Amino acid sequence: MTEIVVITHGSLAREMVKVVSQITEQPVSAIPVCFEFHQDQATNTQIISEVFDQLDPDKPVIVLTDMFGGTPSNVTFPFVRQDKVEVLTGLNLPMLMYLVTQPEGKSLGELCEGAQKAGREAIVIAGQFMS
Repeated sequence: MTEIVVITHGSLAREMVKVVSQITEQPVSAIPVCFEFHQDQATNTQIISEVFDQLDPDKPVIVLTDMFGGTPSNVTFPFVRQDKVEVLTGLNLPMLMYLVTQPEGKSLGELCEGAQKAGREAIVIAGQFMS
């Protein structure tokens, strides 16, 4: 099974994981990491290093962050390893829902592409959709 780490500004990561657990009515194994505002880069990097130290080194890792160019993304990009660790930015609820509901056996690349697609397809302009 792929490890999932959700990293955001403020408490968004914790709340996203909580909501997905409520929707799926089962515990979600995603690890929320909440960066406090005005926390320095070294502290954030240390936090991520500690999280990665706790993960199973034999499992691939998908990191979901809230915004490309934001601190959670910038701090995690150096951890990317081909076929081992990937970072997806622009987190939304459908992305996380997709990842936690996938059966085992999909590759890291397939999971990332599926999550990206789920996230994009969930963005709808209501007026265009209804017409």
